[in-house]
Amino acid sequence: MSYASILAEQAARWPDGYDRTLVAVYLAVIFGLPLLGYVFMALDFRRYLRSLRRALVLVASAVPVTPYWALRSRPVCLKTLGLQLPCTEEEVTTSYRELAKELHPDRGGDLNHFLRLQRHFEQALQLVRKESQLDDQARTVRN
Repeated sequence: MSYASILAEQAARWPDGYDRTLVAVYLAVIFGLPLLGYVFMALDFRRYLRSLRRALVLVASAVPVTPYWALRSRPVCLKTLGLQLPCTEEEVTTSYRELAKELHPDRGGDLNHFLRLQRHFEQALQLVRKESQLDDQARTVRN
């Protein structure tokens, strides 16, 4: 047998079972590792988002109230009532009563708009009360 016939015989048998196994393992590693990395990245990103939410809750609970000057815009509750900080509880109540006369369902207003107005009124009262408490605390610290 000549060298050429041996090469031709081996070429006819290629790829054999060993080569197929190596190619399959190579392809599994080449495509499997990045796919596995994406799966773990997605799981880790979800865990990161959950931890971020917990961190934001901790930071928000550590800071009692965001000062008005640090807010980018007026709170929605005050926009609805047409007010700006600093304002008093009486101003909030007066503005609410004027808007309630227009939006009350007994006077032809929409029930959903009126309920939204009530929610904003309650939020505005809480905001004004917190601001007044902070102002009182600041005055006592100065004195």
